[in-house]
Amino acid sequence: MLLSIGVGDGSSTFMPADRLRAMDPDGPDRPIPVAQLVDAVGAWAGTSERRVAASLVVLGYAARLVGPTIAVMLRDGILLDVRMPQVRYSYEPELGFRLAIPEPAGWRAAPAALHQQWCRDVVDSHLNALINAVRVVAPAAAAMLWGNVASSVAGALRSLTQAGAAPVEACHTTGTALLDCPPLHGSGKLSVHNGQLWFVRRSCCLFYRLEGGGMCGDCPLVQP
Repeated sequence: MLLSIGVGDGSSTFMPADRLRAMDPDGPDRPIPVAQLVDAVGAWAGTSERRVAASLVVLGYAARLVGPTIAVMLRDGILLDVRMPQVRYSYEPELGFRLAIPEPAGWRAAPAALHQQWCRDVVDSHLNALINAVRVVAPAAAAMLWGNVASSVAGALRSLTQAGAAPVEACHTTGTALLDCPPLHGSGKLSVHNGQLWFVRRSCCLFYRLEGGGMCGDCPLVQP
């Protein structure tokens, strides 16, 4: 489950997502919870490169936020309320990222209105705060981190088409609209070939720099 209703299994490891933008009151402007998260992910991945760990943080967190919101929006015409104060997060090496909504709520509207609200709530508010905090503690390029979010959008849509949960055309239309959000605009190209959804991003997530890592399916470094 990428997004739990309620606080998962009741574990005390779930924390308010708002903490991810909290600054250290006794030191420089340093988002301590995010710094600890980058350190923990880097240790799990076995990398000393903080920009690689930062990339993995955004990849893992964004996938668990973006995927369920897109699936529910396409299936039910509802945008889940995943504004930062409504979400809890947890990271444990053996479990990875987990997100939960203690009190689920959402909005029902026409697709165009939901797309705009998704851009405001998921991108402009929630993930923008996360990425800004991550970049305070790690030398990661904004374009790379937003490319990770765009990759999560395309990956979620591609999974829906492969599972037969939504038509390719509907996923392409939705993806085109969502990837037009200003931070995601120009982050890659979403297209349909032979009845399948394809995405090629413009930046590399640096996964190849991990021991045993390779190139991702949407990586620009392996595209002809």
